[in-house]
Amino acid sequence: MRRNIFFSLAGAAALLTMTGCGSAPVRIDTASSQGITTVHQIDFKDWQIAAEKGTSSMLESGVMKRADGRKTILMISDVKNSTRENVNTRILTDKIRQAVLRSGQAVVTTAVGAKGAEETAVRQVRELENDDLFNQSTVQKRGTVIAPDMSLSGEIVQQQRRSGRTEESYFFIHMVLTDLATGLAVWEDNVELAKQGTKSIFD
Repeated sequence: MRRNIFFSLAGAAALLTMTGCGSAPVRIDTASSQGITTVHQIDFKDWQIAAEKGTSSMLESGVMKRADGRKTILMISDVKNSTRENVNTRILTDKIRQAVLRSGQAVVTTAVGAKGAEETAVRQVRELENDDLFNQSTVQKRGTVIAPDMSLSGEIVQQQRRSGRTEESYFFIHMVLTDLATGLAVWEDNVELAKQGTKSIFD
């Protein structure tokens, strides 16, 4: 009896030792399927999927191609976070902007945005007019900044469900492209992400 108790205690101690030891941090390939997958949060692979699907749909629609040959000027507007999580939507919009620029179909303005200019230097350098410290022939003049033709906005909605120990999250990412001359939506699409996991009986 005592021997059984001894081995039980030894086994428990060994288990605690194994589970208590961590592992050294390692770098992972963001282009691979590696990485932590969580149920109720948007992980980096989710951002990659959403940006790729959304951008592909928008570019394939051809709505940004102009008959006059000029590139469309795109403004990145607000992507509203309507989830329960602290979501940095900048990850999504930056990926979309980079893909749009690589496509050659449009250029993106940073002089105006939903929460003000992303690049404040555009306005700051024009405040150097009449400043005798600067050679006025080198100062950027007013009236030269190009206004956007279209605006990209969106919203992220999350729905959570639980059945016993199984948890599920459904993320609905809606994106819309608006023609700023008419106020009309010229393209809309959704990216849907669903993730599910079963909690351990020890949680």
